[in-house]
Amino acid sequence: MPLRAAPVFELVNAGFKGVPDVLGEAAGRQLTDELDTILAVPNAAFVAESCGAGTRELRRFADGVWALFRACIAPHWPDIQRHLQADIAHRTRTAAEAGVGTVLNELHPQLTWGDEGVLRYAGPTWDGTFGLGGRGIELRPNFFLQSGVMAIPAEHRATVLGYPIAARPYGYAAARQADGLASLIGSARARALRAIGQGSCTTGQLADRLRITSPSASSHAATLRAAGVITTEREGRQVRHALTPLGHDLLHGGGIPAGRQRAARR
Repeated sequence: MPLRAAPVFELVNAGFKGVPDVLGEAAGRQLTDELDTILAVPNAAFVAESCGAGTRELRRFADGVWALFRACIAPHWPDIQRHLQADIAHRTRTAAEAGVGTVLNELHPQLTWGDEGVLRYAGPTWDGTFGLGGRGIELRPNFFLQSGVMAIPAEHRATVLGYPIAARPYGYAAARQADGLASLIGSARARALRAIGQGSCTTGQLADRLRITSPSASSHAATLRAAGVITTEREGRQVRHALTPLGHDLLHGGGIPAGRQRAARR
């Protein structure tokens, strides 16, 4: 665990109940966006909301979050994203086919949606009722929740409801062991292929998605291109990588011709 992450654990162990509003409101598409939101909050407000967490500076906290992410989560982030996206796709299909009520009923065994518009949770640690105030509810799959759900109510935004993902029924370790793509082309190149599968990208964007250096991203792209699973086209001073039909089939359960396997493993 990186020493720079110490402020994060100090805050987590400070004794407040729930998550400070500033952290809940910081949710964004990228971690850097969330940290920028946190850094824009005055120190006094953050410390007060953290119930006496001390006088630590927001910069130390933000640096600690980044260090913790790079050390513990970044190496696995593409795989985590794959599980989250699979869960979102599953919920979206369910909503389209059976309605939002069915989605809410299937989020967790202890959650039930009533016709009267009440979502009930039968968890042992919850005792209370709160309304949404017309602001709605935002569903967020959470890779790290093992059981139960997590609610983050707020006065000026939608209540956030975090729930365990459905795309990992037997645990993350088992999913990794069953990763045939990684067994075929190697875990690093499998992550690179999945990152490109999120949408065409430049080498710099690929490096950002994988949290690696641009030369390393370029090397992975060259290997995948030689295997015929991605194409690379020049756009001005940059190049853009995209899946080929073969790469798409490989990501979505199709096979790879025997003649390509040797190139993919190089």
